[in-house]
Amino acid sequence: MAKGLFGWFNRRQAKPEFDCSDVIENCSEYVDSEMVKEELVRFESHLSDCPDCGTFVKTFRATVMTVRNLPGRASSQDLKKRIHDRIASEGPS
Repeated sequence: MAKGLFGWFNRRQAKPEFDCSDVIENCSEYVDSEMVKEELVRFESHLSDCPDCGTFVKTFRATVMTVRNLPGRASSQDLKKRIHDRIASEGPS
């Protein structure tokens, strides 16, 4: 769900039904079982009426599960240092 002031405002102005863009925006929360009951009902209601979003969510869930089940690999100290140095050199945006 959107964070910050605009996220709060958007939650206060909640639409009665989810549309395809809402499904895309909230798919992670759905797959991770982090939705509040009211949103879950609206989300699943849209899924039952929209085969495209149903396919999207199934594919998203399969992708997340695949990535979660990948074997872990430790990063080399050199890689960690290069990433750290790159981030430090970018500075604040």
